[in-house]
Amino acid sequence: RGQPQGFDGIRHAIIFGLEDQSLAVARLLTTHGWEVTIASRTADEWPRRVAEDEAIKIQAIPDLSQSSFETIGAKGADAIIGLLSNDENYRICEIAYEHYGIEQLVVRLTDHEDYNRFHELGAFVVEPALATVNLLDLFVRSPIATSLLLEMNKDQAVMEVQVRNRTARGRALRELRLPLDVLILSVRRGHSTLVSHGYTRLDLGDWVTVVGSPESLDKVKLQIEG
Repeated sequence: RGQPQGFDGIRHAIIFGLEDQSLAVARLLTTHGWEVTIASRTADEWPRRVAEDEAIKIQAIPDLSQSSFETIGAKGADAIIGLLSNDENYRICEIAYEHYGIEQLVVRLTDHEDYNRFHELGAFVVEPALATVNLLDLFVRSPIATSLLLEMNKDQAVMEVQVRNRTARGRALRELRLPLDVLILSVRRGHSTLVSHGYTRLDLGDWVTVVGSPESLDKVKLQIEG
């Protein structure tokens, strides 16, 4: 696996594939402070561009090669999203994993048979048909939790922050001075989710999932990410 570049204070995402869905994802990410680039071999042919898309960079690439990755600034990317065919998405994940060490790889699959090879690279897989079924199931069984995850309640949100602040390393969760309306849901270390409690100690690179008001989450992000 390649060596990831350190966090520069701004989250960068690259989406492969130019379509209505990729633009919709890019718009959501930009509202949360991400810088987004959409890479496509047909970028010059895209006719629809509205004012709200000005913050989104759409860049043409000739192919899915490492040189194309360099052109679009993949070295500084925090997340890669693949919305192409399964084989093309796998090529994207391979390059991102082997040359850049990017941890957040998200792909949309059209064939479940390909799930395992993406899982081996640590990619998060979204299957549209199955995702809809699972979402309906979650709304029936856990409507409040699902609403939180989908940010349907504007007064509360769920966010993952990565421990980058060295002063947070080795500190127990109970020692963090969090706003009163913030709750820690989980701590992920590598590919394992820890059973988190007040005495769980943080390490650099851990991912902490928290829920709270948007204003309070900004304070948590500053404390944990630095």
